[in-house]
This record gives sequence, structure tokens and C-alpha cells, in this order.
Amino acid sequence: MSSISRSRSAFWGTISSQVFTIITMLVAIISTPLMVRFLDKEAYGLSIIFFQIINYLSLFDFGLSTAVNRSLALHRGDDEYNRGMVNRIVSTGVFTGAFFGLLVTISGSIFAPFVPELFNLRPDLAAPTVPIVITLSLLVGGQLAQRGFAGIFYAHHRQPLVGTPYFIIGNVGTGLTILLLSRGVGLWAFAYVNAFQFLANLLVQVWLLRRYYPDLRVKLSLYDQVLMKSMMSYGIFMFLHGIATQIILFTDRLVIGKVLSLSLVTIFSITVRIPEVGMTLLSSITGNALPAVAEIVVHEGPESAKKHFKRMMILMVSLSMMAFWLMLSLDQWFINLWVGDDFFAGNYILLLALVIMVQQTITRTGSFFLDAKGVVSGSSVVALVEAGLNLAISITLGKIFGMSGILWGTIIAALLTSFWYTPFLLQKHLGIPIQEFVFESLLKPVVGISVLGAAVYWLVNWLHRPALSGWIPFLLVAACAGSLMAAVVWIVYLRHSMGQYVPARLRRYLLLPPISAPIVG
Repeated sequence: MSSISRSRSAFWGTISSQVFTIITMLVAIISTPLMVRFLDKEAYGLSIIFFQIINYLSLFDFGLSTAVNRSLALHRGDDEYNRGMVNRIVSTGVFTGAFFGLLVTISGSIFAPFVPELFNLRPDLAAPTVPIVITLSLLVGGQLAQRGFAGIFYAHHRQPLVGTPYFIIGNVGTGLTILLLSRGVGLWAFAYVNAFQFLANLLVQVWLLRRYYPDLRVKLSLYDQVLMKSMMSYGIFMFLHGIATQIILFTDRLVIGKVLSLSLVTIFSITVRIPEVGMTLLSSITGNALPAVAEIVVHEGPESAKKHFKRMMILMVSLSMMAFWLMLSLDQWFINLWVGDDFFAGNYILLLALVIMVQQTITRTGSFFLDAKGVVSGSSVVALVEAGLNLAISITLGKIFGMSGILWGTIIAALLTSFWYTPFLLQKHLGIPIQEFVFESLLKPVVGISVLGAAVYWLVNWLHRPALSGWIPFLLVAACAGSLMAAVVWIVYLRHSMGQYVPARLRRYLLLPPISAPIVG
């Protein structure tokens, strides 16, 4: 596959996943008030804790899924050798994942009895919590076994093929959750829906594999211990990095639930819901691009890697800064309309959450290129140090300053560790000068977009008044603000670097030269 077709495949895979994520976000916007209606703040906060437990348990494939995806991305040829390697990689991944899944099920079941006391649950919430956590542990264990073959669609640039049914199943699950909650099922609704999604995804995966990979074989005889050790020597660092990321980005809820209250977990989660959706959208760009970037940094020269790094970094910084100002301008207005004033934690909390979004997007984009290169040990160790500092500082400041102290702990820990160490590693291993990283990829888009963003923030706050407090004024203001910022960001920062991926029929509308003409910049 040529560089341009490979990049286009990753680009359009990303676009499809972005569309799915945005639609899922809209479904969540509609469903959240209904869930809050059927569950009080403390029960809804506990449901959020359940999802955090799932997220932590799902990491314990010890980096296997990322290692399998990377290995499959390097064996996409149609010759006999590459077909044989795919069978070995997938078979090794499936049986290794099944073993890790068994460990997760046992570990989660052992941990379950301690959850009610850990969060001081009232009796009606404590009773179902233990069996629910055990059930979720069993389901996560089953999901780990699937990861040995599920990643082949991403590794071979077929993201929409598997992403579409996942998207449908996920949104059906949301509707099923609301239905079960309305029937009085309570917290068990989340466990039942997870079981439905697990079985549905498994059936879809098996059908797609039989349809598109008829020569794929998963056999115990193809399990390769040497290959497993090779993959896990890479994967274990990705696992450590994943654990650190969960602690850095999502342990805030656990700390709030333990140090403050489950009700505040609900308020905090709703306040930062849109920033976290933004972070998910941004991270999906790098996630879908991993197979293409792995090929670039492994098989092509350093100049090509540097060119793609600069392009990706400008894209991510520009999008994150645009999201920062739009969310800061519109989030309070949105939450007031969505669920009410008493679910908004305040503009200060929102501002800190948005700073974390931008900070982590910048760091994770740099780490993403290091991961694709196979340079994972240094960044993983620093991420663990950051996670430890994050926990210590967040708990300490949380007891003193409350919710804001917990967020400051995340910001301070990053500034002391990954925010400076990642550029150092990029210079060392990819030859990217720190001054170029800071001034070209960061400061220019940050400063330029912030000038426009501050004007948009002032205008939106001027328009946000009681006479214009309904959904229609909000949607009109949001559409105008978003269109203005998107147009400026595209023209000034993204048009030349991303224009080559735009189809010919759309180029003139996006102020691009015809496809046959050379693209300057």
C-alpha cells in the first residue's frame, strides 16, 4: 500500500470513528437525564464507579491487544509468509488473552467484596454491588480473549468494517439500559447490558472474520511462545502506560467518591462529560492512525517520520485548542439546559478539566509516535511516576481544596514529568528538535487560536442571558461559534497539511487547488 493510500485509509477510518463518537455523544446527551431520573445522584455516581472498574480490569491484558495490532500492521502482505504470520499472531493473541481473562475474572471476584466498604455505600446500594462487580469481571475476562483477533480490522485499515456494528450495538445497549432502569431493574441494568454487548460483539466479530478472512485459523498448535514473549516485551510497557493513563485521567472519580462523596462524582462527571468526549475524539485520531504510523516510523526514514509527526501534532494541537475555547464558552449553558444548574460544578472546575484535556492531548500525541517506533520503556516508566505523583498530590490537595485540588494534582503531576520528558524522548529517538516542537507545533496554534477563542468566549457570554436561554438560541450560537472557529483553524493551520486527503469534489469548497495541482506547504 502506498504512503498516500495508507494515510488516506487511516484518515477516513478516523473520520468514520469520529462520526460514530459524535452520534454516540448525542445519544448520551439524550440518555443521561433519563438515567439520572431513574437513579438518584448517589446511585448514578456508583454506576460511574462501575465503569471505572471495568476500565481498570480491561487494561489487564498487559498490553497484548496493542502488541497484536502493531504486529499485524507489519504483516499485511498477501504472500504465504505474511498469511502464516497473521495466523500465528492471532492464535498466540487469542490464547494469551484467554489466560489473562481468567486472571482478571479471579482478581475482580476477589476485589468485589471490598467495594461497599471502600465507598461507604448505603445498604440498598451495597447489596447488589458485590455480585454486579463479579459479573462485570467475568465479562471483561471474556472480552480479553476476543482481543487476539478483534484488532486485525484496525491493523489492516478496516476500521469502519468493525466500527459500524460496534457503534450500533453500543447505542442499542444505551436504549436497553434506559428501558431496564425504567422497569425498576436498578444497577443490575448496567451488568445485563454489558452481557448483551459482549455476546453481540462476539457474534459480529466471528461473522466478519469468516467473511473477510476465510483463511484465518486459530489453533493451539499455532501458538508461538517466542512470538508471545516478543510481543509482550513491547506490550508490557504499553500496559504500564495504560495503567498510568487510567490513573492520570480517570481516577479523579474514584478519589472524589472516596474523599468527598458519590453525589459529587455525579456532578463532576456531568461537568467534565463534554471535555472527555473531546479527548475521546482526539485520541481516536491517533488510535486509528497507529498501523499507518507504525509502518512509517519502522520502514521509512527519519525525515518521513518527522514530517508526519509535525503534521499530526499541528492537527491535534489545533483541534484541542478549538475544543478548549468552544467548550469553555458553551458548556455551562449546555448543562443548564441539559440536566439543570445543580449538576454544574462551576467554571473553575471546567477550566481545569479543559487544561488537562489539552495537556494530555499534546503529551499523548508525542507518546503515540514513540509507541509506534517501539520506544516504550522510558515513556512508560515516566507515566507510572506521573501516576504516583498524581494520586499523592490529588488526594492531598483534594482533602484541602475539594474537587479543584484533585484536578490540580493531575496538572501538577504532568508538568513535573511527561510534559517535558516526552519532547526530550522525541528529540532523542526521532530527531525532532525541542525548539521546533515547542514553537512550530505548540505555540503558534495555541496563541493564534486563543486570540480568536477569547473573542468567541466573550461573545457567547454576552449572548447567554435569560431572554436567550432556550435550546434554539443555544444551538444557533453554538453552530455559529463552531463554524467560525473551524473555518479559521482550517484556513490558517490545517488546509495545507491535511488538504491532500480531501476528495476532489470537495476541494474547491474548502479553498484547495484541484487534485492535479501541487499542494504548497
